[in-house]
Amino acid sequence: MLPTSISTRVAAAFGAVLALGVMLLAGGLVLARAIQSENVVVGQLTTLLQMENRQDQLQRRLRLGVGEVTRLAEQGRPVKPAQWRHVGSALAGFHRGNAHLSPGLPVSADLRAFADARTRAEARFAELSLQLLRDAHEQPAAIPAHMPAFLSALRTLESSRSSLRGALVDRIDVEVRGSSRTLATNLARVLIGAGVVLALLLACMVWLRRRVIRPIAAIAERVRQLSRGEDAWARVPGASRRDELGDLARGIGEYRSAVEERQRAERRAEFLAHHDMLTGLPNRLLFEERLTQELARVRRTGERVAVFAIDLDDFKSINDRFGHAGGDEALRAAAQLLSASVRASDLVARLGGDEFAIIQVGGEQPDAAEALVRRILRACEATAGDTVPVQMSIGVAMSGVEQAGEELYNLADMAMYRAKAEGRHTARFFDDHFKEEVRLRWRLSRDLEGAAERGELYLVFQPIADADTLEVIGQEVLLRWAHPELGEIPPDRFIPLAEASGRIDAIGLWMADHAMAAASRWPDDMTLALNLSAIQFRQPALGHELLALARRHKVAPTRLEFEVTESATLLDNRRQPVLTVLRTLQHHGARIVMDDFGTGYSSLGNLRDFRFDKLKIDRSFVTTMLNHAPSGSIVRSIAALGASLGIPIVAEGVEEEAQLLQLREWAVPQVQGFLVGRPSREALHCADPAALACARPASPEWVARR
Repeated sequence: MLPTSISTRVAAAFGAVLALGVMLLAGGLVLARAIQSENVVVGQLTTLLQMENRQDQLQRRLRLGVGEVTRLAEQGRPVKPAQWRHVGSALAGFHRGNAHLSPGLPVSADLRAFADARTRAEARFAELSLQLLRDAHEQPAAIPAHMPAFLSALRTLESSRSSLRGALVDRIDVEVRGSSRTLATNLARVLIGAGVVLALLLACMVWLRRRVIRPIAAIAERVRQLSRGEDAWARVPGASRRDELGDLARGIGEYRSAVEERQRAERRAEFLAHHDMLTGLPNRLLFEERLTQELARVRRTGERVAVFAIDLDDFKSINDRFGHAGGDEALRAAAQLLSASVRASDLVARLGGDEFAIIQVGGEQPDAAEALVRRILRACEATAGDTVPVQMSIGVAMSGVEQAGEELYNLADMAMYRAKAEGRHTARFFDDHFKEEVRLRWRLSRDLEGAAERGELYLVFQPIADADTLEVIGQEVLLRWAHPELGEIPPDRFIPLAEASGRIDAIGLWMADHAMAAASRWPDDMTLALNLSAIQFRQPALGHELLALARRHKVAPTRLEFEVTESATLLDNRRQPVLTVLRTLQHHGARIVMDDFGTGYSSLGNLRDFRFDKLKIDRSFVTTMLNHAPSGSIVRSIAALGASLGIPIVAEGVEEEAQLLQLREWAVPQVQGFLVGRPSREALHCADPAALACARPASPEWVARR
């Protein structure tokens, strides 16, 4: 059986109240009609009694008039006309005022008999009064004969009138008492009905208050609490009811659950929008917002904010050794280490990859920043025995007056790269000297634009020679910049600026164009080696553009060597586009050379994935190989690797005869360095005369190797 709804119960209750009200109204109408009917009877009886009183007055007036006229007539005295008119008027009035009971008047038979007797007595009295008046006018002597009958009729009339009055009074009393009893009875019934209606209304009100109004008020208060976010997990009252309020309560509960779910999703989305999923740290967006807020605050307070740019050292090697899971573990460990080192008011953020940042507020600067650096480095040293040790390079910059957040972080980032360049696992502060360097970098970056068109860039060539004969077999083209005000700018200063600004694409093609123009005038067996920047490989058409320049200058692709580094940017993150360009060049006969071999962490992996035509041993190994056993072992191993793979080896940085002799002993076929020849604007076609003294005659083995 389905439960009765609130609306049905309310309708039934108020229908009953309405029915009782209608019945009460009908009873009131019946009571009013009965009272009106009885009032009509009492009114008629009262009117009859009043008429009897008036008729009695008319009777006395007539009796007095008749007595006066007959007395004057018996005395023989004349009767004045006014007296005749007065007594005639009294007689006429007595006749008109004769009252009769209405046939429909509900009176007893006795009362009607008294009324009939009074009527007859009035008629007899009026008749005798008229006879006496006639006697007084015509024969006064007959008055004594008729007077006794007149007086007898008068007594009879007064007796019958008195009886009628008593009967009327008694009847009126009976009617009034009956009407009072009826009124009291009906009034009691009406009051009882009204009490029942009021009791039913009260019961309905109590029921409505307890079962409807109070639950609705509780639900409304719960809704207000939910809107204010108070007591979100409290139960919505009335959810167990099986009526409309129960449906409403359950609906609100479901709505609350949906709202809470949406709020959780929004909080989750808000958290993910401002935090790193791997480490749980704030991300770049939250870092930038907080940095903007802190810089606005310190403008008012005069404090200083320290920004830390932090980069994990050797993170690529961690990924190579332990995989991405190990890399993720290292990032989480770094996040925990940094979070444990800072104060609660500081902010640690992961900006992306292995880049972290810290906003340090409060404390005396730079003392507070130096103390934090020491805590971080000590914490890093404590991880030395871990499976995945954490090492960091740190750059720190202090906020200045009206300094933007991006500029402040860039200064810290430059200090961090200085720390990496100076040995890693250390920290550097951006100071005044550093500011001068930054200003110089900004100036050089600005002046580099259009330097080629202004004739400030020029090419130099450094020879590559056969290790045994020191015969020059090729030239490596190098770029130089003669600044009109600052003089010669080292390549390691302006090449990174060109890469950072994106000008390296145009400069690289300009360099290749002029170098091939020079190579077109060389002997056909002399090679040209060009260095390619990792940034240049962002251009998919790089290989075709270089080959087009070679065709324009009529330089055979087989004479071209393109040197690339084994950095992660080149052959890891963008491996496939880079390999596509290299294979395009290699397919047309150009040779691909791995530069600075041995300095990266995936040298052997790169040899596996791509067939290089030549390897160049980094100058850092060659320079120290005579007095540093590990460097010597590396050079010897690379030479043996090249021989086993059939790949020619070039040793860079050969500056001493002892180095040349050792390289010959290890069967390194080609050398390059100041001993062979310094870079010059004109390509040298033979080795430095001082170096030629070290050359040995060609042997059959050398000839075979050539």
